[in-house]
Amino acid sequence: MEIDGAPRILGVLNVSPESMVTESIASSEAEVRERALRLRADGAWAIDLGGRSITPDVPMIDDAEEQARLGPALALLKRERHRVSVDTWSAETACFALEQGADAINFTGGDVERAMLDAVAHHGALLFLTYMPYGNAYAMRAAPPAPVGIPAILDHLGPRVEAARQAGIDEVVIDPNLGIIHPSTDDYRKIHQQLEIVWNLDALRVLGCPILLYAARKPERLARIMMASAVVHAKADYIRTHTPEMIERLLHAAS
Repeated sequence: MEIDGAPRILGVLNVSPESMVTESIASSEAEVRERALRLRADGAWAIDLGGRSITPDVPMIDDAEEQARLGPALALLKRERHRVSVDTWSAETACFALEQGADAINFTGGDVERAMLDAVAHHGALLFLTYMPYGNAYAMRAAPPAPVGIPAILDHLGPRVEAARQAGIDEVVIDPNLGIIHPSTDDYRKIHQQLEIVWNLDALRVLGCPILLYAARKPERLARIMMASAVVHAKADYIRTHTPEMIERLLHAAS
């Protein structure tokens, strides 16, 4: 049953074997197909395809390896008529993905290059822009903690949203970044930071963009449900999750 006003759900599919959420990993064509079908059956509006992990202690890979991982999976998903968003912080990889048929770019980098914006506009794709003050998740490992909170997010995303609009991109979605937290942040501060953003989400709407929230993956099942519930109650326009069925159940519980 479709619920009026429900958020669009991005279901995570990773082709990065080092990803922390092991059930999201697809290591073969058959696993990519199976994972995508399961995500869609569970309520995903689109597949969010990732080829590089943000986990702080995993080996780092370059853009060429990321693209080698993404290419076959993206081709398969498009052959089977899935809507696909490619999750990357590389402008080069974003352009590669658009050429391969990606419907959206979930850009998790800090530096927004004009070539990427032009490519998104040319292909008529959807662009997600993330609060990422470190440049990317690899650079974050050696950087000091950056400010977290609504003012910092607005200062960071405001000029990037304007640049995207000037490039002619019709659909820009902003992500205040509940998933990429500095590795020095302890659990108490991490949860506090995440929920402070969720509770004040309307303050970000001054940028005039729909909002994506990540239903942050917590170690315990009840904690995952509670975080997902907070994201649903915040009325995000898009929700990124490893477990779309959890979001669907919460939406039905609230209807």
